[in-house]
Amino acid sequence: MQYRTISLTDAGRSAVITVDDFQNPFSLGLAANVTAGTPTFSIQYSLDDPMAAGYDKDTALWFSITGLSGVSADTSVGMTIPCKAVCIYMAPAQTGTVELKVVQAGPA
Repeated sequence: MQYRTISLTDAGRSAVITVDDFQNPFSLGLAANVTAGTPTFSIQYSLDDPMAAGYDKDTALWFSITGLSGVSADTSVGMTIPCKAVCIYMAPAQTGTVELKVVQAGPA
């Protein structure tokens, strides 16, 4: 099992959390927690590989996760769509801080 936490303060894209898309079955637990302000945010996933040469999180293709798109309160979901990375995204003019906790099932 892998457990990771990232946060984002104000508009933009957070650092990414790389996940293991080879886990079978693929399963992520995602919990977003607003720790300051009242931001509207989305948790997103990408099939682009953060470990690939030339990777840039700002030009990668991102998709919002169902149940974690355009939210403004503490929210959690389970995700079974295999992906390579997850992140927090806040649109321009948003302020506040969001923390994302990710747990991936699999070997330690």
